[in-house]
Amino acid sequence: MPLQRRHGVAVLHRARDHVDAGELGYAQELLSELLSTLPSDPRKARPVEAESVALQTGVLLSLGEPYAARGWAAYGHAAFRRLYGERDSRTLHTLGLLAAVLTRVGAHGRAAQHYQRLIEIYTDLGGAQSERALAARADLATVEHARGQCVTARLRLANVVAEHQHTYGVAHPVGVRMLARLAGMWRDCGDFDHAHALLAEARANAAELSDEIRELLATAALAPAEQRHVCGAEALPETPLSPVELTVPVAIEEQTVLVPVIEEPLARPFSTLSYLPAHPELVAWEPARGAPRTSREPSLSVSPATLALVAAIVGIIAVTVLLVLLISAARSA
Repeated sequence: MPLQRRHGVAVLHRARDHVDAGELGYAQELLSELLSTLPSDPRKARPVEAESVALQTGVLLSLGEPYAARGWAAYGHAAFRRLYGERDSRTLHTLGLLAAVLTRVGAHGRAAQHYQRLIEIYTDLGGAQSERALAARADLATVEHARGQCVTARLRLANVVAEHQHTYGVAHPVGVRMLARLAGMWRDCGDFDHAHALLAEARANAAELSDEIRELLATAALAPAEQRHVCGAEALPETPLSPVELTVPVAIEEQTVLVPVIEEPLARPFSTLSYLPAHPELVAWEPARGAPRTSREPSLSVSPATLALVAAIVGIIAVTVLLVLLISAARSA
């Protein structure tokens, strides 16, 4: 393994150790140093660089810096897609990170497109009722609500909650969080009766779950309506909409919807529960098929200190030879 790559892997592991210890600031400093020599083209990034970018994105999101994370998120997804393909779990994680970043900064149109892509891939890989597919659909509903498409968002999330409960039971932590998110949507739109009824249902379903979930529901019960939320002008449908009809709306201009979603435990994406996942395995980087391989003659790497020592020895030998010649010349004279 080349010296530079060994150094990069070592720094990445040190950064992850800081993440595991909760020292995100130290991790961010190490990653910034490591990424200072990152190639500008994500297609040229090697695995250790791609992993570092993904970790940098997660660290910045966890530190509450979504705007700083936006460029890293886009770079990381492009790099992983190039290295491992679009459907690799690591690539899908970076796509989820990118969608989460865009949601946080208020770029809801593009976030919705990425969540729709996640829905398609997860449905293909595990089926429409898989946890990942349902989670991505719930995240899409969250983005639609932030865009003011409240009726569509509530219908979509209500369908997801019903399907999740049918498949995984009513006492599933993710299903309870989805129910709390749906209650928050009704609350933001001014219907507190619906919100209280859904939160009561969520509390009943969470009776045997961990303290963390119950504390989250207690926080949700005290949360005020989002003052910046603006309901759209969607007409109420005369008949219930099927999941097939709940398609992604036409993209709108980003500058008209730049209202970021504040990151709180209740607002954490369902499809990206952890911005800082377990350590992925680093794999050997190989050029893409068909890419020309360039061979280099192995070169000897010598440190400056070694060169100085060699020069000193050569100098001593030269002086010694010169003295011997002078002494020999004097004797012969």
